[in-house]
Amino acid sequence: MKYVLSLSLVICLVLFNCKSQDAKQMSANKFETQLIGTKWVLTKLNKDLVNLTSPELEQPFIKLTAKDYGVGGNGGCNAFGGTFTLKENQHIEFSQLLATMRYCDDNGIERVFMGNLQKASSYTITNNILTFKDENGYILATFKATK
Repeated sequence: MKYVLSLSLVICLVLFNCKSQDAKQMSANKFETQLIGTKWVLTKLNKDLVNLTSPELEQPFIKLTAKDYGVGGNGGCNAFGGTFTLKENQHIEFSQLLATMRYCDDNGIERVFMGNLQKASSYTITNNILTFKDENGYILATFKATK
């Protein structure tokens, strides 16, 4: 009888644990599904609105792909690409970021944008707004989802 009760308890614990991990995985997948495959257009850089003054500049954006964990986009003047790694608790890391080297007068927006991507360590998505933060929780960049 003790054996049956012990076995029942173990089975319940295993099933409960699996269900908890499934819920965590589903929650993580929800954010990852929103993050990956969406074109995110930069709206704020270091909490300041992005104001492009030159007509030759493009609105900076990023897009992450699941196939190769690649990230690509435009910093306003130059196209860029690289890779990203997703970690637990909505943490992210960008690496191997490379950009074309066209000259544009962008008032340093592109340089700051690319530097902030390198510093990003976490992200949040709320109401189609993506925010990257550094390891201290400082907001580096804010994006709006577009189609």
